[in-house]
Amino acid sequence: MGKLRLGVLGTGIIIRDFHVPLLLNNPRVELVAAGNLHETSLEKLAARFHIPKTYTDFDQMSQDDEIDAVIVGLPNYLHAPVTTRMLRAGKHVLCEKPMAMTLEECRQMNEAADASKRKLMIAHMWRFDREVCWLRDIVRSGKLGTIFKIKTYAVWTGDGPPPGSWFVTPDYAGGGALADMGIHSIDMISFLLDDKIKATKVFARTGTFFKPIELEDTATVTIEYDNNMTAVIEAGWYHNHADGPEGSAQVFGTQGHARTFPSELVCEIAGTWGKYTPNMPPRKQHCDLPMYEKQLNYFIDCVLNDVNPIPDGRRGLQAMAVLEAAYRSARTGEVALLK
Repeated sequence: MGKLRLGVLGTGIIIRDFHVPLLLNNPRVELVAAGNLHETSLEKLAARFHIPKTYTDFDQMSQDDEIDAVIVGLPNYLHAPVTTRMLRAGKHVLCEKPMAMTLEECRQMNEAADASKRKLMIAHMWRFDREVCWLRDIVRSGKLGTIFKIKTYAVWTGDGPPPGSWFVTPDYAGGGALADMGIHSIDMISFLLDDKIKATKVFARTGTFFKPIELEDTATVTIEYDNNMTAVIEAGWYHNHADGPEGSAQVFGTQGHARTFPSELVCEIAGTWGKYTPNMPPRKQHCDLPMYEKQLNYFIDCVLNDVNPIPDGRRGLQAMAVLEAAYRSARTGEVALLK
């Protein structure tokens, strides 16, 4: 295979400002098509980036033999049906988070990937951030000893989706700040422990405090894992304060502590306790293009070299199971158990 012929689905910020500019600058990719239900924004995107073909009919797009793979950045309610359709038509798929609206939809997506023998990757981009990878490597090194607690932050301060947008509409989004922001933390916690842990219990509280919207703008989640570790996730939109920026994490071990944003390690080395700061390149913005670029290149590698991506649809399903348990706990006020 020469260049990977790729199509994008969606016209929002994640497609417009992140995926498309990187695709256009990647020598291994040819951006051949774009799809969206709304023709006006679709034609505007195509004109701006000189995308040759556009589709408002996803069935027609799935049958285009000149498309090898797609990036799905549509509203959440379309993730499962469109991804399944593309996989069954023989396209590889990089699907934005959350993977789907329900666990049953996740299962359908995985079944379609298995049947078509195509790659399904879920776009949990923090796995590709240099500082998050540094933190994972610190955990791997054993310098922190036994990890007993992780705290993560998935909060937008001073900002959030506009009221009335699909992000805050239950039928289109499925969930609020927890589904939009907290799902990244759920996946990141697994990543930091090399995907070798399993959630067993979840307790969550959600609320809507900042805007007149139907979904939660605030969530606090406590998760217990089968290795006796506890994790705490704070997720939110529109907040006026957060103890850490979006995507930040703190890892607590019996022999030390490490965190991101700012990245630092506190532990005992050669008999002396001290604070150690890694040398990281400056970030032009917090959610920066380099991690999206690394994610894209990894997806391309997996497709071209026939390697199963991580996170694939099964890891995406595991994260969704925790998310679903958190919402169940928030509704009932009780601890939710996972099988």
